[in-house]
Amino acid sequence: MNGLIDKLNGVFGKDKFDYELRSALKRHSFSVSERNGSVYEITDGSTSLKIDTDNARKAYEACRSEEKLEEFTASLEKRCDMESRMVSFTNGQAFLRFVVLRENDVEKNMISSDFITGMKKVMVYTADDMELFYLEERVMKQWAVPKEVLFSVADRNMCKLLSKAEVKQSEIGDGVNAMEFELPSKQLAVSLMMCNDFRKAVYKHMGSKFLVIAPSRENLLILGDITNNILEGLGKVIIKEYKESKVPLTTDVMLFTPDNIRIAGRFAVKGESEPSEVGRKL
Repeated sequence: MNGLIDKLNGVFGKDKFDYELRSALKRHSFSVSERNGSVYEITDGSTSLKIDTDNARKAYEACRSEEKLEEFTASLEKRCDMESRMVSFTNGQAFLRFVVLRENDVEKNMISSDFITGMKKVMVYTADDMELFYLEERVMKQWAVPKEVLFSVADRNMCKLLSKAEVKQSEIGDGVNAMEFELPSKQLAVSLMMCNDFRKAVYKHMGSKFLVIAPSRENLLILGDITNNILEGLGKVIIKEYKESKVPLTTDVMLFTPDNIRIAGRFAVKGESEPSEVGRKL
């Protein structure tokens, strides 16, 4: 009888999502220790997580599918496993990645390294290459591992991602060859330009000199070495994407050569100051 009452409460209760989520969590051996709006604190008995369920609620309410909640809960299992292994560098290194941020967007507790003028590599970790978490300096200190080692390991992991990325090629106006790498995470796809195998992966398709535009953390386009006229025509598109994006990155056009990366073109955005350097040799 109690089982049927519980089910009826779930049907007629005020918050069906909350009921169904708690049921899914229970099936996966999680319990809810606290809730504050959309933020739930859950535990599997050994690891506790604070999770924001706002996106999960939207996905559930769009189709009322328990399958969506099962997928969400399964992702929490992966995250719990990751968090339990992040106590040591030996166990946690497989989860390390890096992402590209504007220099002004890097916060004090983040672990960062130079990439090119105005942009930084920032250390993150992930269980599924979709949901990314910034690795804080306190973890690096706890692990007692130099920053250079962390970025070396993250680079190796990013190169593995690059080898699995889908390559999309097309021809845009005036016979210009264009290319993109696609991953489930757009931010990781854009950040592939910073890994050591990026040039080698592009050489096969575009030659040893090519241009990269990345107006936001969600959009990167690789172009064959093009004329100044075509480069100028890209300016309006680049500035529009940069200004409209929630996560803008750069209006610079980067020229990759076998020896370095330099700025081939720079499109000014009203109200933003110009960087002092033209480019940084890698």
